[in-house]
Amino acid sequence: MMAIIGMFFQDGLTGSAWGDWSLYTASPLRAFESEFGVQAPVGFWDPAGFTADGSVENFNRRRQTEIKHGRISMLATMGYITPEITGKFPGFLSPNAGLKFADVPNGLAAISKVPAAGWIQILAYAAFCEASQDQSAGTKASTGDFDFLASYYTDTRRNVEIANGRLAMMAIIGMFFQDGLTGSAWGDWALYTASPLRAAGSFAGYQAPQAEKSGRAAVVARRAENIAATAIANGNFTILVKALQKAGLVETVSGTTPYTVFAPTDAAFADLLKELKCTPEQLLANPDLKSILLYHVAGGTTLSSSLKDGMRVTSAQGAQLNVQIGGGTVKVGRATVTAADVACSNGVIHVIDKVLLPPAKPAEAFDPAQQVGAGAPLGFFDPLGFSKKGDKAGFNNLQASEIKHGRVAMMAALGAVVQHYVKFPGFESVPTGLGAVTTAPGTYGFAALFLVSGVLELAIWTQDDKKEPGNFGDPAGLNMYNPEMRQKEINNGRMGMFSAIGIIGAEVLSGKDGMNQLGF
Repeated sequence: MMAIIGMFFQDGLTGSAWGDWSLYTASPLRAFESEFGVQAPVGFWDPAGFTADGSVENFNRRRQTEIKHGRISMLATMGYITPEITGKFPGFLSPNAGLKFADVPNGLAAISKVPAAGWIQILAYAAFCEASQDQSAGTKASTGDFDFLASYYTDTRRNVEIANGRLAMMAIIGMFFQDGLTGSAWGDWALYTASPLRAAGSFAGYQAPQAEKSGRAAVVARRAENIAATAIANGNFTILVKALQKAGLVETVSGTTPYTVFAPTDAAFADLLKELKCTPEQLLANPDLKSILLYHVAGGTTLSSSLKDGMRVTSAQGAQLNVQIGGGTVKVGRATVTAADVACSNGVIHVIDKVLLPPAKPAEAFDPAQQVGAGAPLGFFDPLGFSKKGDKAGFNNLQASEIKHGRVAMMAALGAVVQHYVKFPGFESVPTGLGAVTTAPGTYGFAALFLVSGVLELAIWTQDDKKEPGNFGDPAGLNMYNPEMRQKEINNGRMGMFSAIGIIGAEVLSGKDGMNQLGF
């Protein structure tokens, strides 16, 4: 079939199925052999004869289209690869929808997760690139040169871009195809035995590669797939397989080392998702995912006949699984074995109806030295021992007081500077510095500050024990009260307290306000 198509094609172009293409110089296809994009190893390649009409205008239009498709494919290919290597952006993709970047899966599955506004932004940017240049015939932009980097688009770089674009188009098509079939662009095709394409291997005419086993050895090999391949082929473990891929454990359970796997079905995962009130994507993004999966795995091959009532099986996660046998059922932890002894080439699978959750680690004693505020350069600084290990309430009370004093001190230090240069109307006669406290109307302002502080402390900004010390809410919706910002505020507050004490002490001794002390 391939041969006759080629013979028809060559006969139509040269007048002979045996013509030497290198001698056929009259072909209209030859007109474009010196154009950009004609590169080794295939040279000028147009088997469908799109350029047979010899139209330069049509050729340039197709070249322009090829370059655009190549650029999009290069971006798409990098977009596929980058999250797999570097991870996701921090924070929210859509704060209104509560959607974090970490919640968006990689690959084709991301299409349904990206909010409409995201697609609008992508299309708007593409439209801007398309409309921002005059791409009519004869312009630089018509050749793909948008001149964003002034004179960077040389002939050599143009050829390189065309070649890379072609490679990217082939790459992204392959990644789309594999992602659509296996759920991952990086899935191991050799393990994906559930594909409908695999069915052809059982029909007459199917021939195994030379390296594949034949005869009885091939039959045995097909009967006993490894653990990963068996789970994939079954079709009832799709979430488990995705979890293994996400945690990087597929290769582990695909090797020759024997394992016993207690495999929860998709129905078991559905029950867990209801229990945890989360989505499959959120479960797969759980930092404890690998630990949960390893809790379902034990070393060696443990058949059901080897399980005894009261037996403890040590999991690869480190914790032990309790085995209970009675009334014709076998339970492992909280799960019931629904199908036992599924033979694999590297171990055995026991199907269970619940996802096993490893026991929670014992809570570590509260350590003040590990809390926000223990930062450089002094680290945890408590020479008088006010903070005790295990006393979280006492520590929070002390830190809340420190934060409040720091906030007051920062405003006081700033006020000592501002009042030297700026005075409100009606306060022109009030001296700067400490004298403002004892001179009316400054005295009234000082009393008002105390009253406002009391109202804020007792009625409005009350400390919630469920929140961090000093966290009185986020009325502006800035979402900035994170550990980093808390550490900065505490550090600045400590500096403010030293500044305020220094300004007051120096004024008591010198009689000068803060700025006068500095010579201003």
